[in-house]
Amino acid sequence: MTMKTIYSPFENPGNKYVDIIRRSLASSGIETVQLRTVLDPRKAAGIRVVNYNWLENKVNRKSLIACLANYAYAALFVGIMKLFRIRIIYTFHNRLQHNAAHPAVNRSFIRFMCRQADAIVILCEESRSVLREYLRDGDERKIRVISHPNYCGECGSFYKKWEPHGPGMKLLFAGAVRPYKNIETILAVAKRCGEAQMPVAFRICGKAESEAYADAIRREAEQCGNVELDLRFLPDEELYRKITESDMLIVPYDIASSLNSGTLYLAFSLGRTVICPEIGTVKEFPEGLIYSYSYRNAKEHEEELFETVRKAFQDHEKDPFSIGERGEKLRDIVIRECSEEKTGLALKALYLEVAGQKGRGPWKK
Repeated sequence: MTMKTIYSPFENPGNKYVDIIRRSLASSGIETVQLRTVLDPRKAAGIRVVNYNWLENKVNRKSLIACLANYAYAALFVGIMKLFRIRIIYTFHNRLQHNAAHPAVNRSFIRFMCRQADAIVILCEESRSVLREYLRDGDERKIRVISHPNYCGECGSFYKKWEPHGPGMKLLFAGAVRPYKNIETILAVAKRCGEAQMPVAFRICGKAESEAYADAIRREAEQCGNVELDLRFLPDEELYRKITESDMLIVPYDIASSLNSGTLYLAFSLGRTVICPEIGTVKEFPEGLIYSYSYRNAKEHEEELFETVRKAFQDHEKDPFSIGERGEKLRDIVIRECSEEKTGLALKALYLEVAGQKGRGPWKK
């Protein structure tokens, strides 16, 4: 009999992670169903596990009252799972909800989920240390590392090996254009590159969170002669092409909230390296393949990002093929270590263990 699991969210437009995970589970013989299925007795039979992702995002609201109300609503559904004896798996993605209006409530909910969960999936080893503030003694045994899958099944046909081009270097930011993505920092660095007569072209692509924010970005970009803006939602095929047209991606995440990045796995799947702060995902890969840096505040972030761009540019000018070689090595790693098949088999093993169908895991009562 096919094992049935709730996967939440069941769909996530603009984020292929959910599609890839559900496909990998299907290939391993696990049927995924929507959260509301548990409320239908005719369809709920056989559900043994629920796997939550980004549930803390549902709690984040500007109003504290709305925030607490959503907390209670989400907790109620977790309680329903417990009532129906459905095992809970919580996938821990970020340090904190990006732009959390009430960080204390957000942390409280993460702590609640870690304690209610029968298992906690982390995507990188760095998450272990981050989780310490949320776990009770002994809860560490719940943790399982299951790497973020690659995107080769989504973008494989668009892969194009890096090729040398004219003078200068092409950097791409692609994704939702939101404040926590530090777009303003990219623009400040682009301006400094222009002043230093460093031929680096910056392309910023993605839908802005509001028209007002898009206008603010346009005004700042007008002061730079080396920035191209495309502030609209990009279809997947166009996004993949833009990545392969670039030398590398630039993703200056906010390290206060960021921990994992699907964008990095997408870039690696297409054979491109990245410029990125030293978040958890970066530490999963060998040193020297990613242009990484650390910072403590906004001023230091701009300086460190500029120096990292300068280093990448110098490497590109000295030996442009070295940039492509980094991307190829990263692609080889994610193909070998982060395949859909490996992800599906690892999740299946965890689901069976949590459900008590295989061995005697730490969740067995």
